Amino acid sequence: MKKTLLHILMHDGRLLLRAIEEELSPLGLHHGQGRILVAIASAGAVTQADLARRMDIKPATVTNMLKPLAANKLIHRETDPKTNRAMVVALTADGQQACSEIQKAWERIEERMSAELPDIDLEHLFALLESIRSALGGNDTPEANHS
Repeated sequence: MKKTLLHILMHDGRLLLRAIEEELSPLGLHHGQGRILVAIASAGAVTQADLARRMDIKPATVTNMLKPLAANKLIHRETDPKTNRAMVVALTADGQQACSEIQKAWERIEERMSAELPDIDLEHLFALLESIRSALGGNDTPEANHS
């Protein structure tokens, strides 16, 4: 099979998700839960709707992802006193600790990925990946800047 950008990125994406899962599994978390906890940490107390916008995912997906995090006492949700409708989400102390561990795990993965690349190559890679994201209609979410 001919080597294509699509296949390389799909394969590398699978490898990255596998590395994240391996790092987060001792914490009892999967990659999506790690991502949402870091996004909450970055935003502070945030409505579920705003969290969905920040992460560029559907509100229903956010709701489903938050349920086990609330059950495990990593987040707490309460009705926004301003609207009496929207749900505001914040990290608990356990959630803050988990977020710290997630960040350490992500740093270990980042070090593995960039260990053999000179800074100039990393800068070029970032620019290329940003171009690909833009070509696919993506945007630079606030959550993407935090990690």
